[in-house]
Amino acid sequence: MSQLLLIFLFLGILNCDAQYFNNNPYDYLELALRWPNTYCLTHDGGCREIVPQYFTISYLRPRKRGGPDMQYCPSPFTMPNSTMEVNKNDLLKFWPDLRTDNFIESKSLWKDQWRKFASCYNMLPNDYIVYALNSRKRNDLKKILTSAGIVASGNPYPTRRILQAFRKALGVNVDIICEPDRSGNVYLAEVHQCVDVSGTTPIDCDNKARGCDDDPIFPYMGFQPDKDPN
Repeated sequence: MSQLLLIFLFLGILNCDAQYFNNNPYDYLELALRWPNTYCLTHDGGCREIVPQYFTISYLRPRKRGGPDMQYCPSPFTMPNSTMEVNKNDLLKFWPDLRTDNFIESKSLWKDQWRKFASCYNMLPNDYIVYALNSRKRNDLKKILTSAGIVASGNPYPTRRILQAFRKALGVNVDIICEPDRSGNVYLAEVHQCVDVSGTTPIDCDNKARGCDDDPIFPYMGFQPDKDPN
C-alpha cells in the first residue's frame, strides 16, 4: 500500500512539473543590459565603491506581445545555492548587485530574479542562469557604441544614432531605455535585446527609445573603472 502511495505521489510531482513547463506561454525573450553608471546616478541608496564600466545584466524575462507582464509564476523550483556557487565569478562580473560586491549579500538579487521573471520561463534554474550569462558574453555593447563614436564621457548623443549603431552591429533592432536624475538630466540606462521563443535566434525589438525625450547622456562616473571583461 505504501509503495502504491509513493507511485501516486511521484506521478503527481511529474504532472505538476509538466503543467509548469506547458502552461506558461510567451512570445519571445527579452534581455535587459544596464549601464551601471546611470543606475548609480538615478537610483537612491548609493552604489558600491568601484562600479563596472561595462554593460551588466539587469534581467532576462519572457514576454508576451500585447499581453500582461509575466511575473511571479507558480513554480515547483527555487534558485539553489549550488547554482550560484558554481557560477559565482560570472555572476559577480556580468550580473552584479551594484549596491554591493559581497557575494553572500548579492544572492538575494539572483533569487529575486528567479522568482519574478525566470519562474515564467521554461527552464530550470541552472540553465536559466547559464543562458543569461552566455547571452551577455555574446555581444560587448560598450564596444559597439565606442566603435560608432559613442563614448561614455558625459556627453549627449541622439537616440537615433544609438539605435542605428546597434542595428548595424547586431543585425536586429533593440530598444533603449533612458532614466532621469533629480535634476532632470536624461541618461542612457538600458539596452534591451529580443530573442525568439527557443532562445537561439535574435529578433527585432520595437526599435524604441523609451523615456528618451532628449538626447540621452552616456555617463562616465569617474570612479576607478573595472577592466572590461574578455
